[in-house]
Order: sequence, then C-alpha cells, then structure tokens
Amino acid sequence: MTTTTMTSVGRSPIGDQLAALTVRNLRTSARVPQLLMFSLTMPMAMLVLFSQVFRSVAAGPGFPAGISYIDFLTPAMLAVSTVMAGTNAGVSAAIDHTNGLHDRFAALPMRATLPGMARTINEALFTLARAALLGIAALALGFHFHGTPIDALAAVVVLVVLAGAMSALFGLIGDRLRRPDVVQFAGMMAMMPLMFVSSAFAPIHTMPGWMQAVATVNPVAHATDALRGHVLGTATPADTATALVAAIGLWAAVIVIPALTRRIRPSRAH
Repeated sequence: MTTTTMTSVGRSPIGDQLAALTVRNLRTSARVPQLLMFSLTMPMAMLVLFSQVFRSVAAGPGFPAGISYIDFLTPAMLAVSTVMAGTNAGVSAAIDHTNGLHDRFAALPMRATLPGMARTINEALFTLARAALLGIAALALGFHFHGTPIDALAAVVVLVVLAGAMSALFGLIGDRLRRPDVVQFAGMMAMMPLMFVSSAFAPIHTMPGWMQAVATVNPVAHATDALRGHVLGTATPADTATALVAAIGLWAAVIVIPALTRRIRPSRAH
C-alpha cells in the first residue's frame, strides 16, 4: 500500500499538482464571466466614484500638500480592491466544501495545503489584472506616477504579497464556515475594518486616537502607505519592509495558528 502511494506521488510531483489545481481554479473563474467581469471592473467603478465624491478631501488642512486626490487615491484602491477580492477565495473554499470537492482532495495523495496555495496563485494573477485595468482608469482621470521603475516593481511585490495574505485569511474563513452565503457576510465583517481603518481614503493622523492605534497593526494600512509612497516617489526601504512584514505576518498567522490548533486538540482529548 505504501509503495503504491509513493509511486502515485512520484508520478505527480507537487509542482504538477499545484499547477493542475491552479489551472482548475482559473477555469472555474472563467466559467462565471459575470463574476469575473464584476471582480475586474468594480475597482475601476469605485475609483471613479470615490475620486469624484471625496476629492474635496484634498482641500482639507490635514491633506498632504502638492498631491492631487487621484494620485492619493489610486494606490489605496489597489490595496482596497485586493482586500475585496480576497473574499472570493473564501467563497471558493466554501463552495469546495459544499460540493464535496474538498473531501475528494483530502482522499488524494497530495499535501493538504495545495488547494489553498492554488487559490492564492489564482488571486495573485487576478490582482495583477485588476491593477492593470485600474491603472488605465486612473490615467484617464489624470493620474501621474511619480516614482521610478524600481518603485513600480516594489509596488507590485507589496501588492502580490498582500493578495496572498488576504487569500489565506478569507480562505481560512471559508474553510471554517463552509457556507458561501455565510462566508460572504463574515468576509464583509472582516473586510470593512481592514479597508477603512487605514490610510486608504484619508490620512491616519486625521482619525480618532483609537483608530490610529488599530491602524498601526493593520497590514492593509502599511501596504497602502507603501504603495502610495512608491506611486509618489517618496517611499523608503523601511516603508516597503514594514508592509511586507505586516502582510507576511498575517499570512503566517493564518497558516500556523490552525495547524497548531489541530495538533493541540488530540492531546487534550487524550
């Protein structure tokens, strides 16, 4: 029995399994063109709406001098749309449970983490597509990129790592709740503070003190600051490092804590 299992695993390396799962996720997304369209175009609609409704914020005393609101808002929308799209990973995980696919994956000779990794890759690819479309819409609204090619590359890295953290977080919610409708509501509850208790729409120092304290541990706030710094050409290596550490820290916690919980439970029962 052991020999057969090892042979099966040998014929299907982890890389091949991960690639197959990723392709399967991409095909699943493509089979729902309406959801795909809304996922890719919603950030553009929000950018247009927010840039027009809240542009008076740029005239406030706490707003950075010499910066247009569209330049201030665009990097924030990159971060916000990444958080919003992360809920798709949670819903996808819940659907895998309701249709029995998760149980079939568990019966196959592959690592249990691979489906989640495939969802993360899927979200990272869609994150890059959304960023491209959002950039086109921003340029039409008068956006200017003030950074260097290195800033652009660093911003992409920050954005992809944030996408991975959000995919892991909402994927965990989907694995725990296992009902797509419930996951959508739970995702909203988690998404709102991540988006709004940050510097996405207004400078953090203009917020109440308790919100400023919460924002210091919000990975979306640090990602927004880093993205905005790279867009404006003012980012420092510390800004990028802080954003990456915050996102990776959340990512690691989401992965490690459930694993530790699974190990502790049997010993308590025993």
